[in-house]
Amino acid sequence: MNFLFFSKGIGAVFGPYTQPSDGEYWDMWTGIRFNDGNLVMDSILQYINQRLKHRDRWVGALAATTIPLHMIYGPLDPVNPHPQFIQLYQQLVERSTVSVLDDHISHYPQLEDPTGFLNAYLNFINSF
Repeated sequence: MNFLFFSKGIGAVFGPYTQPSDGEYWDMWTGIRFNDGNLVMDSILQYINQRLKHRDRWVGALAATTIPLHMIYGPLDPVNPHPQFIQLYQQLVERSTVSVLDDHISHYPQLEDPTGFLNAYLNFINSF
Protein backbone atom coordinates (compact mmCIF):
# COMPACT_ATOMS: atom_id res chain seq x y z
CA MET A 1 0.00 0.00 0.00
CA ASN A 2 1.24 3.47 -0.80
CA PHE A 3 0.07 6.99 0.10
CA LEU A 4 -1.92 7.53 -3.10
CA PHE A 5 -3.83 4.25 -2.73
CA PHE A 6 -4.43 4.96 0.95
CA SER A 7 -5.66 8.55 0.48
CA LYS A 8 -8.05 7.61 -2.33
CA GLY A 9 -9.43 4.68 -0.34
CA ILE A 10 -9.92 6.56 2.90
CA GLY A 11 -11.28 9.62 1.10
CA ALA A 12 -14.07 7.48 -0.36
CA VAL A 13 -15.63 7.00 3.08
CA PHE A 14 -15.57 10.66 4.07
CA GLY A 15 -18.43 12.94 3.07
CA PRO A 16 -17.96 15.29 0.11
CA TYR A 17 -17.88 18.34 2.42
CA THR A 18 -15.75 16.75 5.15
CA GLN A 19 -12.76 15.47 3.18
CA PRO A 20 -9.47 15.50 5.11
CA SER A 21 -6.95 18.18 4.24
CA ASP A 22 -3.65 17.16 2.64
CA GLY A 23 -2.02 17.53 6.05
CA GLU A 24 -4.62 15.28 7.69
CA TYR A 25 -4.11 12.62 5.02
CA TRP A 26 -0.37 12.76 5.70
CA ASP A 27 -0.94 12.56 9.46
CA MET A 28 -3.10 9.45 9.03
CA TRP A 29 -0.56 7.92 6.65
CA THR A 30 2.27 8.67 9.09
CA GLY A 31 0.32 6.90 11.84
CA ILE A 32 -0.21 3.87 9.64
CA ARG A 33 3.43 3.81 8.58
CA PHE A 34 4.65 3.91 12.19
CA ASN A 35 6.41 0.69 13.09
CA ASP A 36 5.75 -0.64 9.54
CA GLY A 37 2.01 -0.76 10.19
CA ASN A 38 1.32 -0.42 6.48
CA LEU A 39 2.87 -3.86 5.99
CA VAL A 40 0.15 -5.51 8.10
CA MET A 41 -2.87 -3.63 6.73
CA ASP A 42 -4.05 -6.68 4.79
CA SER A 43 -4.19 -8.79 7.93
CA ILE A 44 -5.83 -6.00 9.95
CA LEU A 45 -8.50 -5.55 7.30
CA GLN A 46 -9.44 -9.23 7.44
CA TYR A 47 -12.23 -8.29 9.83
CA ILE A 48 -14.13 -7.17 6.71
CA ASN A 49 -14.10 -10.75 5.44
CA GLN A 50 -14.80 -12.12 8.93
CA ARG A 51 -17.99 -10.11 9.46
CA LEU A 52 -20.24 -12.75 7.93
CA LYS A 53 -18.41 -15.66 9.55
CA HIS A 54 -18.59 -14.16 13.06
CA ARG A 55 -21.81 -12.15 12.66
CA ASP A 56 -23.90 -14.16 15.13
CA ARG A 57 -21.23 -14.01 17.83
CA TRP A 58 -20.48 -10.31 17.34
CA VAL A 59 -24.10 -9.17 17.07
CA GLY A 60 -25.06 -11.51 19.89
CA ALA A 61 -22.48 -9.89 22.16
CA LEU A 62 -23.86 -6.42 21.41
CA ALA A 63 -27.45 -7.55 21.88
CA ALA A 64 -26.75 -9.41 25.14
CA THR A 65 -24.57 -6.88 26.93
CA THR A 66 -25.84 -5.06 29.98
CA ILE A 67 -23.29 -2.29 29.49
CA PRO A 68 -24.89 0.89 28.12
CA LEU A 69 -24.25 1.30 24.40
CA HIS A 70 -24.58 4.35 22.19
CA MET A 71 -24.09 4.55 18.42
CA ILE A 72 -22.97 7.89 17.00
CA TYR A 73 -23.73 7.67 13.30
CA GLY A 74 -23.06 9.64 10.15
CA PRO A 75 -25.98 9.07 7.76
CA LEU A 76 -23.85 9.51 4.64
CA ASP A 77 -21.75 6.46 5.58
CA PRO A 78 -21.21 4.34 2.42
CA VAL A 79 -20.11 1.34 4.51
CA ASN A 80 -23.27 1.31 6.66
CA PRO A 81 -25.98 2.92 4.46
CA HIS A 82 -28.75 5.05 5.91
CA PRO A 83 -31.48 4.32 6.88
CA GLN A 84 -31.13 0.54 6.51
CA PHE A 85 -28.12 0.22 8.81
CA ILE A 86 -29.62 2.20 11.70
CA GLN A 87 -32.97 0.42 11.39
CA LEU A 88 -31.29 -2.99 11.51
CA TYR A 89 -28.96 -1.91 14.34
CA GLN A 90 -31.88 -0.68 16.45
CA GLN A 91 -33.79 -3.89 15.76
CA LEU A 92 -30.84 -6.11 16.73
CA VAL A 93 -29.35 -4.03 19.56
CA GLU A 94 -32.54 -2.84 21.23
CA ARG A 95 -30.86 -1.56 24.40
CA SER A 96 -28.58 0.84 22.52
CA THR A 97 -29.34 4.49 22.03
CA VAL A 98 -28.44 6.26 18.78
CA SER A 99 -27.39 9.76 17.74
CA VAL A 100 -27.64 10.53 14.02
CA LEU A 101 -25.45 13.47 13.08
CA ASP A 102 -26.00 15.96 10.23
CA ASP A 103 -26.81 14.64 6.75
CA HIS A 104 -23.34 15.39 5.35
CA ILE A 105 -21.45 13.30 7.95
CA SER A 106 -20.13 9.93 6.82
CA HIS A 107 -18.06 6.99 8.14
CA TYR A 108 -15.71 8.91 10.47
CA PRO A 109 -18.03 11.19 12.47
CA GLN A 110 -15.38 11.80 15.14
CA LEU A 111 -13.18 13.40 12.45
CA GLU A 112 -15.86 14.90 10.19
CA ASP A 113 -17.88 16.57 12.95
CA PRO A 114 -15.84 16.55 16.17
CA THR A 115 -18.18 18.99 17.92
CA GLY A 116 -21.33 17.06 16.99
CA PHE A 117 -19.64 13.81 17.95
CA LEU A 118 -18.48 15.18 21.30
CA ASN A 119 -21.93 16.61 22.08
CA ALA A 120 -23.57 13.26 21.28
CA TYR A 121 -21.01 11.46 23.45
CA LEU A 122 -21.37 13.86 26.38
CA ASN A 123 -25.19 13.69 26.18
CA PHE A 124 -24.90 9.90 26.43
CA ILE A 125 -22.39 9.97 29.30
CA ASN A 126 -24.37 12.61 31.18
CA SER A 127 -27.60 10.59 30.84
CA PHE A 128 -26.55 8.37 33.76
